[in-house]
Amino acid sequence: QGAALMTSMASYQEVGAGGGGSGNSEDQDFFCYRFKCEWYRTTELPITTAVEAAPDLLLPTKETQFCQDMTPKTGEAVMKAVWNSPLVTLYESFGGNEEDATTTSPPADDAILTDFRCPSIDEVAWPTMPGPGFIFGCNSQTMDECLGRGVLGLPAHMKRAASGIKPGSSIFLFNVTDRLLFGIFEALTPALMNIEPTAFSKNPKATTSPFPVQIRVRVSLECPPLEDTDPILNDILRTRVGGRIGPLTHAQAEAVASLLASQCGALQYMMEYQNGVTAGGGKKFFV
Repeated sequence: QGAALMTSMASYQEVGAGGGGSGNSEDQDFFCYRFKCEWYRTTELPITTAVEAAPDLLLPTKETQFCQDMTPKTGEAVMKAVWNSPLVTLYESFGGNEEDATTTSPPADDAILTDFRCPSIDEVAWPTMPGPGFIFGCNSQTMDECLGRGVLGLPAHMKRAASGIKPGSSIFLFNVTDRLLFGIFEALTPALMNIEPTAFSKNPKATTSPFPVQIRVRVSLECPPLEDTDPILNDILRTRVGGRIGPLTHAQAEAVASLLASQCGALQYMMEYQNGVTAGGGKKFFV
């Protein structure tokens, strides 16, 4: 379901406290320890994907234990899988204490993203297709191949994370060597397996790429890259833990695209063009 930080010590709650228990072992509440937590990320991560990412993962069961320890290596693999999985919204209709229980409605789309910067309602944003975006990765050796082929790739375990990509989705490319974010790209295909089997491989006869989850892209707007240390970029993506590569919400994709378009002057030009059209033609613009 996700990753959370424990914010309190676990406290034992006796079974049947308050007169609800019968004392029979069959009625025993196995979850008799309670603790508070703060959710860092809630995701849709199938168990099969988690086990594929971390083969040593021991899943808690009624026959074993409901809570299992993990080795640091397994924990790191599971955490990466969690952060590469699609986001879902977790909400509760129960406040946690029966005395002050409150009913809450599900948050509106992107409501969980209001803690970081995205274009406000009255702020002009660069046009992006509604829906999630994605940041792909490359290095100095593979970047030319990415741009030359018009193909971007991901490792196999990120297939689920890339499932939200559709033709028209906003795509960005992060060079992990130079720590630069390039864009804006537009997806021409959904994420497919081995569009170019020999891509990113030194074997010209390879039947599968080392980055087999692939999409075709085209340049939507050529902009100077953003440095990884850009304060606005970090504000937009500050809820991302575990690296730059991965899915973006629509609010994040729109904000990153607007930042890139603003840096190259395209956003300002678009605003001037729109103002000229609205004014009724005193000015003529050519593209």
